[in-house]
Amino acid sequence: MHPALQAIVAAEVASGNRVSDTGVDWPEPGSVHVTLSKRFDNHHANAAASFSLCNDPHYWHASYETSTAGEPVHLLIC
Repeated sequence: MHPALQAIVAAEVASGNRVSDTGVDWPEPGSVHVTLSKRFDNHHANAAASFSLCNDPHYWHASYETSTAGEPVHLLIC
């Protein structure tokens, strides 16, 4: 997982959130995604991790994404 997302996961877990699911190769080969059990907001957003509010009950509430040229997308979702 991208270091920027690792830092967000660590901060969220320290605040009482929990990892509820992990996976690889979605949304593209080489991607990593981690799902947290509680909702989060955009206060961790930075140049390396962009925040997006999806708020679609079929998918998820929000996400942080890292996208480095030539590298697969990594996602943190809630």
